[in-house]
Amino acid sequence: MANLKNPKTKRLSWDETFMNLACLVSKRAACKFHEAGAVYVDKNHRIISLGYNGPTEGDYHCVDKGCAKVDGDPKTGKLKRCRGAHAEINGMINAQDTTRLRGATLYSYLFPCYDCMKSLNNAGIKEIVYFVEYKRIQTGGEKQEEENEAWELAKKRKIKIRKYKGRLIKNL
Repeated sequence: MANLKNPKTKRLSWDETFMNLACLVSKRAACKFHEAGAVYVDKNHRIISLGYNGPTEGDYHCVDKGCAKVDGDPKTGKLKRCRGAHAEINGMINAQDTTRLRGATLYSYLFPCYDCMKSLNNAGIKEIVYFVEYKRIQTGGEKQEEENEAWELAKKRKIKIRKYKGRLIKNL
């Protein structure tokens, strides 16, 4: 016979649920330097879409062949631009109908870069909850740089930004 006394007294908040999911999905990333995961959620806490960063379809995976910006082209060794599509963009593509994103909240493991922020603005994202700030790796990999333009655009367009301060489940 089943025990009707449930020992569970607490469950994850919506923020904890969606940020932990963004963290989990980031583990699919093919980038050697940035594990990024994105979860788009509507006002009713329904998941619209997920995305993680990785190369475009049919291109080299960085974990397999090296980073184009740091290790160079696998055939020529010449340094090139990043082959990856960011988690935010892949999540938009996976939504299939971007009108579903209007007014949505993005839970992103990494704060979006400026290029992604421009797309998020055009898609009508109303809020971004992030865990870690993004820093772009410069070609050659010698240093990283901040992207203040993303913050400026979000402020200008009144996109609400929140740094996630909750807990992440260990061993994701």
